[in-house]
Amino acid sequence: MSIIGYLGFLALLVLVALGVPIGLSLFMLGLAGLSIVGNFTTAMTQSTIAFWSEGTKFVLVSLPFYILMGNLIYHMGIARRLFTAASYWLGWLPGGLGVAAVFATAGFSAISGSSTASARTMGAIVVPEMRRHGYHMRLATGLMSSAGTLGMLIPPSIVLIFYGLMTETSIGKLFIAGIIPGLLVALIFSVFVVGMALINPKQAGEVVDVSGVSWKERFLSLFSVLPVLLIFGVIFGGLYFGVFTPTEGAIIGVVTVLAYAAVTRSLSFAAIKDSLADASLITVMLFLIIVGGTLFTRFLAQTGFTASLSSTIAALDLTYVQFIIIITIMYLILGCLLDTFGMMILTVPVLFPIALQLGIDPVWFGIYVVLVAEIGLVTPPVGVNVFVIKTVARDVPLGEIFRGSIPFIIAMLMFVMLMTAFPEIVLYLVR
Repeated sequence: MSIIGYLGFLALLVLVALGVPIGLSLFMLGLAGLSIVGNFTTAMTQSTIAFWSEGTKFVLVSLPFYILMGNLIYHMGIARRLFTAASYWLGWLPGGLGVAAVFATAGFSAISGSSTASARTMGAIVVPEMRRHGYHMRLATGLMSSAGTLGMLIPPSIVLIFYGLMTETSIGKLFIAGIIPGLLVALIFSVFVVGMALINPKQAGEVVDVSGVSWKERFLSLFSVLPVLLIFGVIFGGLYFGVFTPTEGAIIGVVTVLAYAAVTRSLSFAAIKDSLADASLITVMLFLIIVGGTLFTRFLAQTGFTASLSSTIAALDLTYVQFIIIITIMYLILGCLLDTFGMMILTVPVLFPIALQLGIDPVWFGIYVVLVAEIGLVTPPVGVNVFVIKTVARDVPLGEIFRGSIPFIIAMLMFVMLMTAFPEIVLYLVR
């Protein structure tokens, strides 16, 4: 029977390769697979149950609100102000514009929750500016496609919510745990940029002259990004001190943004309408992925595929470090074939129980999964973020962008090793 599960797995890879949306692929294969294993009536019953059980989870309410919050702030024009503020403070460094781009993207990630949104929004602002200052386009585009991945790690991350729903892990703890890793990855990216600028100054262009920027202007630039600081402080202060849940935090975040926009008159009704429409569309797409993933994993479980794979991995009698090394390699391979949600749906139900048996903390494992899934966003041939950056640098070949991402892929793998050796990096704030 498990052969049917393997065929279903291969069919998913084929559909994704053909460009069929992952949610639709999962739903169709799940429904077809359950019909083959059982019968069509049973499959339809299970799909109805999946729609109801997943749709009535209270924590799912947080998804549209976090997406809406990011959309509203995007329309407030905060992204350019983030980059300007970061440039004022960090532009004096070798490769300072690149360092400013990393931290501005990290700031935007703290409100967008999406890596592609972070890459698209910040890339459209930063890449032309880096070109103007003489940056080699391989470095500029590779950096921005990689920096955009911070949107998956720095909370409020849609992918962390997705992992929490799949494993019933506290989303509040996942959010809090993502803060330090997100900042450290941004710091490592920045160190790499400075290092490359020192080794080969030509590829990092000219150093930004900030000598004419007064301290008053620098502090005023921080005031201009007050919405980000305010929302981040309110949401994560509330989560850390247990004042409210992640779902309540999402709603409070939206209310805070709207209140600030009303006072400053920084949002039009058209922008609010567009934000609502976009949030609705993305939420529906994610809900289809969740329901489709539920059906597909049930199909795999009923064929014995999940149990067979789990027992095979368990029989290897791996240590904690060996387990992490092997599944990191596996994720790097899958990242060339599937998007983030597809990888998680196929792997987490199998790997999560084994991770628990090895004594791995579920919160730590969630941050790890998201981090290695990030790498898939910049690896060929899928490399979603690379294609996003390509739209703002049309004259740069895709191969150049992929090559420009290599140093930052190495940086992320270095951090994986660091957090494996020192788990407290992830767990410090949640203990």
